[in-house]
Amino acid sequence: MTLGIAVILLVLAVASIVLIFLYLRKKPKLRIICLVLLSVIALVLVGYIALTLIFVGAVSNQPPA
Repeated sequence: MTLGIAVILLVLAVASIVLIFLYLRKKPKLRIICLVLLSVIALVLVGYIALTLIFVGAVSNQPPA
């Protein structure tokens, strides 16, 4: 997965969390399940993006061999 796709998926996950808060008010059980699932997905994507940036920074700051 590229970094761009990960960022797009993160934006979609956050937008979905906001929409779930707005549209699933009358179904609390379904809302909780969806929020937990999307929060886990967003957390994994944030971790992936952070690790990618750390690794790219480490490679670009490597001393010459």
